[in-house]
Amino acid sequence: MRIRQRLTALLAVGVMAFSAAPAAASATSLIAEPTVTSAEYPDDGAWHPGAGVPGSFTFDAGGDSTVVGFYYGNTDPAGTYVAANHIGGSATVSHTPQTSGPNDLYVASVDSAGNRSPQHVHHFYVKSTEPRITGSRETGVGMPAEFRFSPGIADVVSYTYRIDDGPEATIAAAAGTTTIANIVTATRGSHRLYAWSTTGAGLTSGTASWIYVASDAPRVASTDYPDSQSSGGPGVTGVFTLTPRMPGVVEYVYYLNEEWSNPIVVPAGADGMASFTFTPAASGFYPIQVYSRSADGTRSSAGRDHYIVVN
Repeated sequence: MRIRQRLTALLAVGVMAFSAAPAAASATSLIAEPTVTSAEYPDDGAWHPGAGVPGSFTFDAGGDSTVVGFYYGNTDPAGTYVAANHIGGSATVSHTPQTSGPNDLYVASVDSAGNRSPQHVHHFYVKSTEPRITGSRETGVGMPAEFRFSPGIADVVSYTYRIDDGPEATIAAAAGTTTIANIVTATRGSHRLYAWSTTGAGLTSGTASWIYVASDAPRVASTDYPDSQSSGGPGVTGVFTLTPRMPGVVEYVYYLNEEWSNPIVVPAGADGMASFTFTPAASGFYPIQVYSRSADGTRSSAGRDHYIVVN
């Protein structure tokens, strides 16, 4: 039965067009595993060009007279077809690794009936070209937040970024140094910022990412009574500064000691910031929860907890 299958395949390859991928087949094949070579990304345990840098990869059937092409890809099983230059021959493709670190390219020879050889795994190591992203792990909502991009390769002229699966935006790179991007996040919750760079020659780097949370809860800061730290003392007045995390803030509402029936309102300045003072009468623990509010009465979805611990 095996001989008959291979004879049928041999007869079929004589009339097939190499530009078309063979139909899928589930039959077990005696096709030999292909060899894979690459000048840019050899399987030698060393580090090579970099994420976003294309390389050429040659697949060779070693003269196997049933092979009409190859399937290859960075997923297992490989899903992209390329025809061999002749029956039992080879094919060369361009492949661009998108991530730094260990990479695998999966390659299998295929006959005209769709039977595949055992899969060859070409293992190679890719240098990092991704830009470095730094910024806050928490931003506001609907307000610009500062992120910094630093180049991972030479001659970077621009950075492109997106939030999650949102639209892309491109900014010019500052020459040879860190580039500041003021990025607005529209919705609350956890997000991932993706960024990659482009060189003057048009080379695209690998993609870096930065995970952060967007919250509309205002920020609360105090040098006199830092959050959850023993400080101050009875009769020692503390100043608390409030910073908006959503647009159009005109006032803040805070609650002391979880007295929800006793909201305390603090008007904000033109820049949306405000401050208030608190003088504890005794040592102990004083929780504060602060919300912001815009002119139309919209209150921040989340409040900011600040815990005063008085010596």
